Amino acid sequence: MRRSIHHLLFALILAGCGADGDADAGLTSDGGAGDGGDRDAAAVDAGPADMDAGGTDAGASDIDAGDVDAGDVDAGGTDAGDTDAGGMDAGGTDAGGMDAGFDAALPDAGYDASLPDAGYDANVRDAGPPPGATCLSGGTGTHVLRFRWAGSLGDPVAYVVYEANTLPDTTRWHVSAASRSIGYRPVFADPFLGEGGLDLSGTVFIDVELSTSGLSRVRNATLAIYGRSFNTTTSGSFEWMSFSGSGASPYAGVSNAAPYAWYGASATSALPAGDSGTLLRIEAGPPSNALVVNRVEICFDAD
Repeated sequence: MRRSIHHLLFALILAGCGADGDADAGLTSDGGAGDGGDRDAAAVDAGPADMDAGGTDAGASDIDAGDVDAGDVDAGGTDAGDTDAGGMDAGGTDAGGMDAGFDAALPDAGYDASLPDAGYDANVRDAGPPPGATCLSGGTGTHVLRFRWAGSLGDPVAYVVYEANTLPDTTRWHVSAASRSIGYRPVFADPFLGEGGLDLSGTVFIDVELSTSGLSRVRNATLAIYGRSFNTTTSGSFEWMSFSGSGASPYAGVSNAAPYAWYGASATSALPAGDSGTLLRIEAGPPSNALVVNRVEICFDAD
């Protein structure tokens, strides 16, 4: 019995020690000094580890992947937003820069509208009188008729070169040289002291066939020759006649000296308006009664 009581007491003592161990363990686990330090260490160890993994490692990875790589740099900043989609491809170069700027501004507005239509058509082609309409003799007028005599040393026969006729009616326009002598041939003379021209001397004359039809009024008609008196000692003049009138240039008004010059006189009475069959005859006059004529011009101041 006593042995049983001893065994019972011993068992109770052992049970009490186990409870204390459980209490100590529980105290240690819950918040004891030494063991609580272990808890604190576990909390610290687990916490920074979690922070390193979640905050630093995972967070930094989130920053790298989300903020830098995907959002700012690759997609939003450089690759997708600024460079590929917004900057170069869509906004800057393809849509805004090249297509709209070049196509609209340069070819359509700049070249087509300004250069050919306004510059060339309006200013160049329509400006100025027609070729040959200017009176070379110095006379003033609205219409001009002009021809010259040409030839060469090898073949001294003179022939006519028609230079201008700006009269309203040009259907009658013919020039010839003739003489009262039989077997006459127009002679090209004086090619050394001047340009050379028709030898208009003796009984030689020039016939000019023209039409003043279409003119309502002739205010003035100037007949002029370009040449000189074909005489070594004296000057000369020229005379004219038509079915309407006749006249002569000033006596000895054509010099015999080179170079050639223009000499003119008013022949208005011989060239009335509205005559479709005008025939004007020109001859050399005194005192030399000999001329070399390179050009003949009639300058009309007429309506």
